[in-house]
Order: sequence, then structure tokens, then C-alpha cells
Amino acid sequence: MSEQLDSLPSKMELLYVKSKTYIHPTTSKRDNIPGFLSLSKPEAPNVTNKDILLSFTPEHMLSKEELEVYRSVELNTDIFEGEGQLSDGVSSRNTSTKVSSTPHPVRKPLVSVDYPAGFCINLFQIYLIQFRTPSLGWWYGSIIIHSKSKDKFPIIFFHDDESPLTIRRQKLKNQSFDPFGEDGSIYWGGQDFLGTIQQIISVDRSTVEPSVYLIDPSSEDLTNFSPFGQNHNVGQQDTKSKDSPYKLPDINKMIATAKWKVLETVATFGLRTKNHVVDLIDDRVPEGVLKLILNKPEVQHISNDFDSARVYLAKWAAQVKEEAEQSQRKFMLEDAVYARINSELGDDSHLLTPLEISNALRRKRISLVEWNGFFDHEGRLILTTEEVKERIFHGGLENEARKEAWPFLLGVYAWDSSKQDREATKQSLQYSYCDFKRRWSEDDAKRNSDFWRDQKVRIEKDIHRNDRHLEIFKDHKKVSSTAPLSRSSQNSSPETPNEDTSWDLANIENVNLFRMREILLTFNEYNTKLGYVQGMTDLLSPIYVVFQDEVVTFWAFAGFMERMERNFVRDQSGMKKQMLVLNELVQFMLPNLFHHLEKCESTDLFFFFRMLLVWYKREFEWEDVNTLWEVFWTDMYSSQYQLFLALAVLSDNERIMKQNLQRFDEVLKYMNDLLGRMNLHDLLVRAELLFLRFRRMVDLIDRETGNPESFESTQVVKINPDLRQLLSRKTVVQKEVERPEGTGGG
Repeated sequence: MSEQLDSLPSKMELLYVKSKTYIHPTTSKRDNIPGFLSLSKPEAPNVTNKDILLSFTPEHMLSKEELEVYRSVELNTDIFEGEGQLSDGVSSRNTSTKVSSTPHPVRKPLVSVDYPAGFCINLFQIYLIQFRTPSLGWWYGSIIIHSKSKDKFPIIFFHDDESPLTIRRQKLKNQSFDPFGEDGSIYWGGQDFLGTIQQIISVDRSTVEPSVYLIDPSSEDLTNFSPFGQNHNVGQQDTKSKDSPYKLPDINKMIATAKWKVLETVATFGLRTKNHVVDLIDDRVPEGVLKLILNKPEVQHISNDFDSARVYLAKWAAQVKEEAEQSQRKFMLEDAVYARINSELGDDSHLLTPLEISNALRRKRISLVEWNGFFDHEGRLILTTEEVKERIFHGGLENEARKEAWPFLLGVYAWDSSKQDREATKQSLQYSYCDFKRRWSEDDAKRNSDFWRDQKVRIEKDIHRNDRHLEIFKDHKKVSSTAPLSRSSQNSSPETPNEDTSWDLANIENVNLFRMREILLTFNEYNTKLGYVQGMTDLLSPIYVVFQDEVVTFWAFAGFMERMERNFVRDQSGMKKQMLVLNELVQFMLPNLFHHLEKCESTDLFFFFRMLLVWYKREFEWEDVNTLWEVFWTDMYSSQYQLFLALAVLSDNERIMKQNLQRFDEVLKYMNDLLGRMNLHDLLVRAELLFLRFRRMVDLIDRETGNPESFESTQVVKINPDLRQLLSRKTVVQKEVERPEGTGGG
């Protein structure tokens, strides 16, 4: 600790102070040491929030002038602006205590052998903090700090009955008739301290022991402190807690044993030939199932919103089915081979390792504070790209972090770039966007061409019906401002709302819808072969809502379309290929369900067309769509992970479909009725476990292929190349060909 202090600058900026915190070196009150719990930032260049110091400074170590500074910071008016509470580790209202915005320089913490009671530690060196709330057995609440090293720190007690901050805060809470925390516990000073820490660095509450908060945890830490086996004993624990006195948990023992715990509550997958896949959650029969048995067949068109898809519906159904049957005869394994594979795999508990199962759990979303903690003072990642992607894959992002993270996921910024690099990239992209926009806005001949006018009408038609339930896209008043670009760009564009109304054919009054139209028209110039196709607006709107910036949105959308272009090529070959691969994947992973779908004449799986076309944009709630796309963009396991989500949907509904659905129209109606009723959280867990099972089966078949004598069957086992490609993380890119002369768009 002394070496750490020697390396610190002489001056620190005091950010947070809590007075009347004590160390109790003995059981005698006379020996209690009063002091200040504080957070301070070194006054030095290249300092990040992780370098902030948590310190305990005894009162007698400070001069009168320093005591005044510490007390003034504690009673800074900023801290009374919020009313947050200690609830699930995250304040659900405003943050409880705001970091002081006024500079308060102080000398570095005084810690030496002469004053063993004082200590300091960088936030990044803290592993966890245990918050022990006041109780009958412990009159004063306290915190216990565990570092990543072997340093020991004294327990800090909060004497709230002496603290001016807590007394004043409690009075305000009493006046608002809210003397308790949101979790029902009584308010105490530790809640303000926790709320402040959460503003500075990522903090996660352990679900194993709710009093423990992990400081800037790694993905491994989050996994180790997940509730392994907890559900089995919930009832017993509740009963015991009511009948037994409160007992402090053994945190040291918990830390030592956390990594050896295994997940016991996640359902496992059934054998390949005999059993169906067990639901990850309790089986809930949808209300609409009983209505599926109709007197007359009723086939609902799932692609009513996509004109081009509806044209191909009948032709596709026959073509995909024929190709799938040919693939089945060539690649599908015999029952004897299935039995041989399952015999080696053993029961379900040996199919996936405990680590694989536990890693599949969903975790807390990445906050802006945690995201900022991924970077150093130059704005470069201090984690590997894979570590960041893994964290996004298993948790997703909070909305305020998406504006920072999505440009990386969509290729706008390089993962190894610095903050300065990204500023330069943004300026360059601004210039490039304006250049592409001028190509159509200043070209009268192009704007008067039949193709361009047709594209404009298509875009405006879709823009008007795009996500109008969102406040940002509602028409409240006519736009009075121009587009958010340079003055020259605005003046040159006859599409701006203030220009000649003959150009504003759709009369787009909402400025955000107007910007989206500008982006799509400019994308036409950026990708002249593809043009605009119905469905692209669905892909653009979530990106625009996050950025609300025309230039950044355009380049993020362009990056997204790199992988999505194959969904919109004119000959539909990209979508047909995905539908065919999905068919093969269901044969390989869910053979019993596939055989049932054969009886129902539903093996074309065409009810997944719209889901795959726009990546489930209309099947889930808005926030879930954002989370799902973030998962897909990471390419964590596969660049075609959308097919494994489709597989998870079928797996989740397999039992119901086999027991209740017997005809094509019943299957189609049931699948269409899933819109808005699917649980994304559970499907993502299921999709990951299905992928891991798929990868394990491919590995096993490859090993067996190298030893043909191990098979009782004489058949040479092959893995369809299309299925093998699902193991690749390389983005599948398919570009549109040159548009034949006279061919319209979309």
C-alpha cells in the first residue's frame, strides 16, 4: 500500500465524502476511530475512473482547513438532488448521491505505519464490497472491502446517527413519507455510497448473496457469482430465514467456492432419436392453440407487408421443399447412426459441460459506466475485442450505451481505434456522406428519371408507416427546420421540407422521418445496384432511434446492409438459401419435429420468411429487437446465428406442435400467432445451448468419420457443407448484380 501511495501525485480532487464512518478495532467504544470515507481522483494526466481512490482517513490526521474541505464536499447541494434507493444494486430513480461538480483539491491520503487505521485503494483493485445493512444484531451498517490482492482492510461502520449527511437525507425522506429503501429495508448511509460508486464504475449485485456487490466484474466473475443450484432450495431458505436469527454470510468461503459451483436448474436437451427437447421454462400452452382446429382451412399470408415476397410464395414453397428432400436423401443420418452417436454422447448431463451451460445464462446489460470502463485514457480498449463481444452477447447494452457501442458492432469504427482516430473517422465519413448526397440532390436529370422517382415513392410510402407507435416518429407539428447537415448541403437538396413542395410528394412533416428518407435516398446512391427494397425501413429505424444523427446513422446502416444485402437481392437467392439451410438444420437437430412437419406438409418452414428477412423486427418488442440485433452483430458463435434463434423457436414449441397441430394451415396459423408472445430471454439461452449441441455433434461425426469401423452401419456419414458453414463467424456477404436496363427497384 505504501508503494501505491508513493506513486500518487501530491494533490487529489475530492469527489465524495462520508463523515462519521468508524473503524472498531476493539469491542470497546472508546477505541473507535472516527474518520472520512472518501473518493478522490489523482490530479494527473491520463487518469480514468478506475484510478479513483477509495480512502478512509481518520479525523485526527486532518488539519482544520482540511476538515472544512471534507465537510463542505459532504454537504454539497448536489447530493440532495436525487432520491435513489438501494434496490437490486441499481437505483431505479435518480442516483442517490451525485459526485461533486466543484473542484476540491486535497493532499493525497495520509497512510503510513504510524496511522494503521487509514487506508486507500484504487477502484480497479477492489474485487467486491459487502454491504451489511443495520439490523437488530448490528446497530450500525457497515461495508467490508475485498481486494484482488491479499491486502486486508478494516470493516467500515456507518454511524448514521452522527452523520450530518444521513441525518439531513433522512429528514428529507421522512418529509416525503418514504423512509425506506425500495427493497423495503430502512435507509442508511451505505446506500448513498453505493449510488455514488455506481456512477463511476460498473457494479453488479451478486445473486448468490444479495449483500455482495462485484466491482468492475469480468465475465468470469459474473458467471461464478450466478445462482447455481439456488432454485432447488428456495422454499427451504425462505422457511429457514423466517425461523432463524440473521447470520452473516461467509463471504470468504463464497469467493473460494464460487468458481466450482455448477448450474443445476437449466433444463437439458433430450437424446437425438428418442426424446424431444425439454423446454427451458415451464410449458405454457398458448391460448390460441384450442382455436386452431377450424372447420375450413385458413391460410394466413405471412408476407402481406412484403410485395416481392408474396409474388414468390407459391413458387418458393415447391422449390424449397424439392431441394430439401434432395438434401435429406443425401445427408440425413440413418437411425442406426443416430443411435451410435447418442450411445457415445451418453445422457444429457454429459452432452454439455457445466461451464458451457453456466456461460449460456443471460446477464445484466452493459451500462454506459461499464462501457466507458472498457477503455483507457486514450480511448483504446483495455479488453480484447472478443471479451467485449462476449459481454455484449450475453448481456446486451443499456440504451445510453448503444450510441457508443453500435458504431463498433456495425463497422463504423475499428475496434483497435483510439478516441482521436474515431474523431478523424467521423469527420471523414461526414464529408463522404455529403458527397453521396450531393450526387442525387444536385442532379436534376437523375431526379427526373423513372427509376429514381419510383424509388422515392417506395421510400416515402414505407417511411409513413414505419414504427409510428414511437413518439419520435409521430407528427406533432410541421417541420420548420432544415436537415441536420451543412448549409450548402441543405440548400442544394430539393428534398428539404422548406423547398418546393412539388418535390415533397409524401408531405413528410416529422423531421426524423424526413431524415430517414434522406438516408435511404442517399443509400441508393451509395449502393446503386441494390436500390431500395421494401423492408429496409424496418432495418433503419432502430439504428436511427439510437443515434438520431443523419451521418452516423447512414454509415451504421450501410455497415448493417453489408450482411443484410443478401436478403434483398432481386432473384431472392439469399433468402432461399437461408430457408434451405434452416430446413437442413431442423432435420439435423430436431428430427422428430421435422418428421411431424412432413406429415403436416409444412417442411418449407415458410412462416420464418419474414422473421429472417428483417431479423425478427416485427416478432418482438422494440427493446427486445435492439438486444437481439446486438447479439447477432457480435458473430460470437456464428455469423448466421439468426438461424439458431429460429431453431430455438421451433424447439420451444416442439411439444405443442407435435401434440396439437396436424395440418399445414394449423401450423401456419400457430406460428404466425407467436408474434409478440415469445420470450427473448429464454430463446437466447435455448439458442446458445442448441448451437453448442450442434457444434458438439459435428465434432463427434468428424471424429467418427475418421474411424469408419466404429459405425455398425456401412453408411459414410457426411455433414452438409451448408450446415458446416454455420460454424463460421465470417460474415456471409452476397452482393446484388447489375440492374438490367428498364428494371424497377424493390
